[in-house]
This record gives sequence, C-alpha cells and structure tokens, in this order.
Amino acid sequence: MRRLLLSSSAFVVGLAAVVAAGAPAVADSTSPATCLSDCTAVFDTAGAAQFTAPATATSLTVTVDGAAGAPASQAITNDPTAVGGAGGSAVVDLGADWAGATFDLGIGATGAGSSVSADGDLLALAGGGGGGGYVGRLDLPGQIFGTYPGGAGASPTASGVTPGETATAFGANPANGHGATAAPGAGGTGLAPGSAGSASNGTGSVPGGAGGSSDIVVGGAPVTHTGGTGGGGYAGGGGGAVTQVDAGDDIIDDLVAPGGGGSGFLAAGLTATAGEPNAGSGSVTFTWSFSPTASTTSTTVHRGDAVTVDIAGLPANVAFDEVLDGATVVSGTSDANGAATVTFTVPASQAAGSFPVQMVVGGVLAASTSAVTVVVDGAAAPSGSTPPAALAATGSDLPVGGMTAAALLIAAGAALLVSRRRAVAARSPR
Repeated sequence: MRRLLLSSSAFVVGLAAVVAAGAPAVADSTSPATCLSDCTAVFDTAGAAQFTAPATATSLTVTVDGAAGAPASQAITNDPTAVGGAGGSAVVDLGADWAGATFDLGIGATGAGSSVSADGDLLALAGGGGGGGYVGRLDLPGQIFGTYPGGAGASPTASGVTPGETATAFGANPANGHGATAAPGAGGTGLAPGSAGSASNGTGSVPGGAGGSSDIVVGGAPVTHTGGTGGGGYAGGGGGAVTQVDAGDDIIDDLVAPGGGGSGFLAAGLTATAGEPNAGSGSVTFTWSFSPTASTTSTTVHRGDAVTVDIAGLPANVAFDEVLDGATVVSGTSDANGAATVTFTVPASQAAGSFPVQMVVGGVLAASTSAVTVVVDGAAAPSGSTPPAALAATGSDLPVGGMTAAALLIAAGAALLVSRRRAVAARSPR
C-alpha cells in the first residue's frame, strides 16, 4: 500500500557530494594529553585535515566514515523521514608500526567519501551514500507517494576496491543510479537520464554523477525534479534518472530515482572490519593506547637511600608522579620519546615494608615497579622477611639480664640464711 505524503510546490536542490575546502587541520575533538588508553582524535568537519599519531602508541586504529547522501527534498516530498543512502564505514587496524606517522585526511561532506592517506599513498576510503529519490503523480499537487534512500557507500574490509550499492527504488528499475566499482557507477536511464560517476584518481574521494533533471508542470507552472546524486568514493556512484513507472494499478507514476553509492578502498597489508552504516556527516576517528612501564634496580633500601626509576612508553611531554607507600616522592615530565629517569630519597619517616614504586598520570595509576623492601634499623622486620631466631626455652619470660639478677638474689639469700643458723648455734647452751 502506498503512503500519501502531502507536498508543497517549493523546490530545493539537493546538495552535491563534494568535499568542502578550507577545513581546519586540527581535530574537532581529542582526548586530554594525559590519556593512556582508548584515546581519540575525531575529525568531522568536511574538508582536508592532517593528523600525526603519537610516536609511543602501542595500538592504533582509524575509523573512516563516508557521509550519507542527501535525502529526497522535504520541500517537495514533505516527508521528514526521508533519508539518503548510508555512508560506508570501516575500522582499520594500523597497529604500532604506524605510530608517529603523519596522515592526510579527506572528510566527506554530504554524499562524499572519507579517506586516509600517508606519504601520498591512499590507505583507506569509505564510500559516500547516494542521494534519495521519490515517486508520485508529479503533475498533480500534493501527490507524492513515497521516498527512497540512495545506494549505500562501500565499507571496505578486504584489500582493493569494494563496490558501492546500486539504488533499489522499484527493485531493479533502470532509472536507479548504479553503485561504483573500480569503475564509475552508471547513471540511471529514463526520460531524463542520470550521469555516470567520476573515475578514480587513486588518491581520494571523487564525486558521484548528477541526477537527471526534468520540469513537470503543476497548475500551469513548471517544477524541476532532479534524481539523486551518486555517492562519492574511490569511484563515484551514478546519478538517478527521472522516468515513469507502472505502479501496478494501471496508473503511471513519476519516479525521481535515487543515486548509487560510491565505492571504497583498502590498501594491501591492512586489515579492517565494517563499522555501522553512517547516517550522518563524514568523519575520520583515530583511536590509540599506550603501554607505559616503570622499573628500578633497587631491591632493598634504608631511610635516606637514593632510588632511581626509569620510565618508558608514556605520551610525549606528560607530567607524572612517583608514589611510594601512598606518598608522592618525586614528580617529572616525559621527554619527546615518552621516557624519563627520576631519583628520590627514601623519606626519614618511611615505615618498614615492601612497596612498589607507582607511576601516576592524571590521577590514574599508569605503571608500577617491582616491590622495593625498606629496612628500618631496630624496627620489626618487614612482612615476608625472616624473623630473628627464637631464644632457647627457659620456662621464664624474664630477659637474660633479669634472670641473672634473680640468680644473684637467690645466692645472697642462701648465704644469709647459713650465717644466721651459725649465729644461733653459737648462742645455744651446751
């Protein structure tokens, strides 16, 4: 059953799938400098941009999203739910080998592909979606029966070229714009044919073909209707045509066909997985993590001893604290290579025990050394150490000095008793 959509006679031309110039060369949003895991830099302003990956990152991926195509004109269709073809999406695993590399980015505007290149070589490109179309009795006011999305842009997951999708208004109707492959997508055929997409330039997204255009008189005034633009990509998708179709009720309808999706590309040696189809603007998002380490050669120390800690794998020029037994003992900043060496003195008040030296970045524990045992002279042995040998059992809890004194007192008492007995015997009558 058809859905009747009221229409106004106004007309708005769909946006061309082009990449805007003059985009900023910095990310639109990025993680703080202290981020260590799943850090991101997002580029979503259409145009050219550049990104240099952190040199000490141990993992690196890039998500490339082509832009969705323009929906069928709401001014003509009065359909707020109309959508263009989805942009392609690919999550590319670059790995640590690409840490420190500088990437050139192309962020797709409406219907254009998005791309990532390095050293002049194209690494990945996700195709843009084709522009939407619609069907109705276009010679009558308010007789728009339905809208259609364009073909989806390609999401490359294997090396080489991935085709964009052909639009599917009225199934395989020849008016639909064709999806691009390594070659441009063909334009739809009909009363006003669409144009083929652009051929690949091997370096970035190229535009899709224009939709066919036809003036149809409504109430004595001509209204221009234009098929959906083909999606941009490695090669451009074909534009949709304007034609007439038999809807099956012996009434001839006018079809303004949607455009085909742009193709995608993935360089040899890279692996990728398909992301979610993109219903919005184009974007490129880098995600990376670090694996910092902290080490020391100190194993057993005393109060006042110096302890040196070697740091590696941090982001460049980031501040950190070294913590011993819950107290910060020294602070530092990593160099351009994410490394540092710091030395601290074991505090005079430090309790005995075994403690790792912990590295804290931005309030988050980043790494720890192996445990360092602090020995305090005269204090109880730290946990895990060997206690002093037990004294021989004597049946008494008195210390050695107390036992000696007791023995002397007993001997003196015995001598006094003998002396008294002799004195009594001398006084007794015989």
